[in-house]
Amino acid sequence: MLFRTLLLLFSTLTCVAQKGLTEIPVTIKDGWFTAKTISFDKYTTAERKNGIDQPASLSFIKNPIDAFNFLLLCDTCKTGSKAHIQALYTPRIAFSDRSLPSVLEHAESDNKFTYIVIQAGDSSPGNWEMILRNMTYLELNENKQAGILRSSLGEIKVTANNHFGIVNSYENIRYEFVSRKKVVAAVIPGTHPRVWLDLNNLKEEQRCIVAAAMAALLLR
Repeated sequence: MLFRTLLLLFSTLTCVAQKGLTEIPVTIKDGWFTAKTISFDKYTTAERKNGIDQPASLSFIKNPIDAFNFLLLCDTCKTGSKAHIQALYTPRIAFSDRSLPSVLEHAESDNKFTYIVIQAGDSSPGNWEMILRNMTYLELNENKQAGILRSSLGEIKVTANNHFGIVNSYENIRYEFVSRKKVVAAVIPGTHPRVWLDLNNLKEEQRCIVAAAMAALLLR
């Protein structure tokens, strides 16, 4: 028990000490008569709705699993007041006819992907997509790449680790968003969610996109 406590403390101090990241408070509202919403930084999720809201954009996925959609609201964002996000699970085989980055290309056909489509703001051209694969314990121990957040404008690498949990565990998985070899944001979904942002180096549009991706993971 003492060893586990010391390990968690060491891992937490190591991760929090990463240069440039600031932990942002996460607020959850989940009343008896109101839908669950999550707020962090200047962003707030609207009601989570089950199913796919725009089928045409996800028509290549024939049997989506646990699909949902929601709006991410931001009254002070220059890129627009809201982003529309759709999220689902699907086996990797659904992407057999689509181009994938090398880290995802060789995943087993039954590996379940998390797939998220983000349409962000009135002035943000095109859609972004995030694809994440299921990770093994060893990959989490080593903070391996889990997937990618990308559009025609660029891409952000997403890694995943269990540095806030115990070795060989899926407890407290932390996803890190890496741009130009620098971690610019991170999120731990689950019962006790946590969010970090690089408030100095994230540009406004990039910040909105990353926030939308993290919000989708928080609402899963």
